[in-house]
Amino acid sequence: MSIYLLPIAGLIIGILISLMGGGGGIFYVGMLTGLFAISMDQAVSVSLATIIPTTLAASISHYRAGNVKPKTGFLLVEGGIVGVVAGSYLVTIIPVKVLKIIFGIFLLFMGTRMVISRKKKQVKEEISKNGHPEEPIANESKPVSKLFIVKGLVFGLLGGLMSGMLGVSGTPPILAGLYSMGLSSLEVVGTSVMVLFFIAITGVVTHSAFGSLNWLLVILLASGTITGAILGPLLGKRINKKALEKFYDPFFIVFIILMAISMFF
Repeated sequence: MSIYLLPIAGLIIGILISLMGGGGGIFYVGMLTGLFAISMDQAVSVSLATIIPTTLAASISHYRAGNVKPKTGFLLVEGGIVGVVAGSYLVTIIPVKVLKIIFGIFLLFMGTRMVISRKKKQVKEEISKNGHPEEPIANESKPVSKLFIVKGLVFGLLGGLMSGMLGVSGTPPILAGLYSMGLSSLEVVGTSVMVLFFIAITGVVTHSAFGSLNWLLVILLASGTITGAILGPLLGKRINKKALEKFYDPFFIVFIILMAISMFF
């Protein structure tokens, strides 16, 4: 396909990732290599560079909509930055096929954990309806526990490692981490794009030394994805939030399981 169709493809992906959460790295790399016949090394660098403006625009829109939890998000950012740097080094000594198998197993584990967490959440909601309300886990106005901090750092580290080693945004661990830390589905979406913004910046810096960056491709793709990232949260406001909540949870679970399967193939 002609590279001048990239803005249209970027617009569609930008809307989807801003509504569903994530940076879109997997979608970008697959689209660039599969539809536009761009080499893998260029696709990875263009993907990481495109994630930056996309996640920045989506973060601003979600912050204005009240869907971003900065205190929780920056725990994952700290771990993510360390993970990107470490992952960029590990990829030079560990075969990519081995890395993908490791992450595939890990993602299947996370998908299972999310199914369990969803069932527990449904039980809590039933208890709340019967007159025993549960306090949210991620309350930014209160001190957080050591377990909460460790959980944020670990999931951020895993997201960064995934980005550093595979050249993607590291979305699945970030989504799973925020989900398990008690954020609502919309807060998971908004906070995840903020975290992935910082991971993408670190990823571009570390990966730029290993491959060329085609700025024409970045500009064409980013022009569409930025527009989509801005429109996504605006469209989200017009959609019933309860309906979105019911859709998001299964989407996250299916998304992570499919990502795990893709790692094996």
